[in-house]
Amino acid sequence: MEARVGAVSVRTDLVLGSAHPLRLERPIVIASGPLGFGAEASELIDLRDVGLFVTRGISLAPRSGPSLPRVVEVPGGLLHAISRENPGVDEVIDRHASAWRAAPCAVAVSLVATYEKSLAALIARFESRADQVRIDAYELDLTSPSDALDGARWESTFDAAVRLTEAARESTELPLIVKVSPDAASLRALAEAAADAGVTALSVSGSPLGYLPNRGRTRGALAEGVGELSGPLIRPRALAAVVSVHGALPIIGGGGIGSPADALDAFAAGAAAVSLGTALWADPGLPRAVLESARRAAAARGLASVSELAGLARSGANERDSE
Repeated sequence: MEARVGAVSVRTDLVLGSAHPLRLERPIVIASGPLGFGAEASELIDLRDVGLFVTRGISLAPRSGPSLPRVVEVPGGLLHAISRENPGVDEVIDRHASAWRAAPCAVAVSLVATYEKSLAALIARFESRADQVRIDAYELDLTSPSDALDGARWESTFDAAVRLTEAARESTELPLIVKVSPDAASLRALAEAAADAGVTALSVSGSPLGYLPNRGRTRGALAEGVGELSGPLIRPRALAAVVSVHGALPIIGGGGIGSPADALDAFAAGAAAVSLGTALWADPGLPRAVLESARRAAAARGLASVSELAGLARSGANERDSE
């Protein structure tokens, strides 16, 4: 008979990775994008309930946004195109570095690069201003478009994704998270290559691509044509992606998580931490609700730590397969 564990005594801290480890006090990650670059986040949610805040994507030079419309509703979610719009690294640091230093959780900046050389220069710019910038990790966004691939995503080509990952790892000693979507080419092989390169964790939280015609069916509903999907409709695909890479390296699981139950599914599929995104607009209290639910779930199983929830559904499947 399992010993009963009180939920309040269940530990929430965890360490992602080993060669370049990232310690988090809570397994809750705020995904890049919905809450901006940092200063805006504390106006909506309580960052004391969060383990890691990931900034909106930042590039070396300013990037302009696409034409309108940029967002349309689809059944079960949103289709959007933002083109990683941002004012460039120096202006972001000037405006938001103070918020990163004051944050009660770890902070990662999301890196957007169109070429390998611009990625190295972007990281070098952050590290040259280390006296102003307090960050705990970098997130390399392989779902961002690449000029080197004629506008396709880095993750669309296995070799290009690995080259960019290795370039990032060679440019810094800070923990490195690599962000992909369920659309990534050769996802399991990419996860294993990332592990070999010394990546700290894989964030399977990127948005898959989607397309919808406008009502007159004369052009795309988005000005950009193809966009990115978010919301509950992508959750099964996101969970399948988490399952496919489980065991290669620590996983941050996201995509369509809108409730504590959804987060428990991501843990069970193999995620060590869960990533929350657009659902925060509707429910700013979601991080605390997920954390409390995870502690109760761990306590009900007699587990001492939320981290022990990771992969429970996978381990159960493995046990059945061996019978």
